[in-house]
Amino acid sequence: MVGDLLNMAYINSLPQPFIAILYGNSEWPVFDIDVETGLLRIYVCGKLDIKHIGDVRSFKDANGTLHDADSFYLDEM
Repeated sequence: MVGDLLNMAYINSLPQPFIAILYGNSEWPVFDIDVETGLLRIYVCGKLDIKHIGDVRSFKDANGTLHDADSFYLDEM
């Protein structure tokens, strides 16, 4: 077993829901994040789309604070 790629405790400590800001500046609500694989599902025009955290420039939390996507990785904490 490889283990988690993302820091679940850090992600869960942030006010949710999140908005994913992708490269190219499109913004979409996050449905869920898989901390083991780095995959996330976002709502795009009423449907779920699968992305990888590498596709995300930053996340905006429920308070409007921006978080660099790299801060979600385990080795960043």
